[in-house]
Amino acid sequence: MSSIIEVIMKNDEYMIITLLAMLVAIILTFIVNFAAKKLKFAKYLPGIVLICIGIVSLFSVISKLFDPNSLDSLIVFVISCGSGIVSLLFALIIGIIQNDLN
Repeated sequence: MSSIIEVIMKNDEYMIITLLAMLVAIILTFIVNFAAKKLKFAKYLPGIVLICIGIVSLFSVISKLFDPNSLDSLIVFVISCGSGIVSLLFALIIGIIQNDLN
């Protein structure tokens, strides 16, 4: 257990970046939903764009996946896909809430 805590404390900057990226994705999804009330699909666009960015960064290093030099692209993949999934789930929650209010 102490080794897990030690690894987490060494890499806390990646966790902070991930949390900030997820917060920005949620805020951006809320802003897009507020700006485009009539377009129901618009709130899903930030999540889709983030997942596409993650997939492109993964495919850019797929041939040298286990090379230590490609670690930055893998981090971009994990952070952007994670933020994209959180954004899509938040957009789904907003859609459910808006349907219940109408």
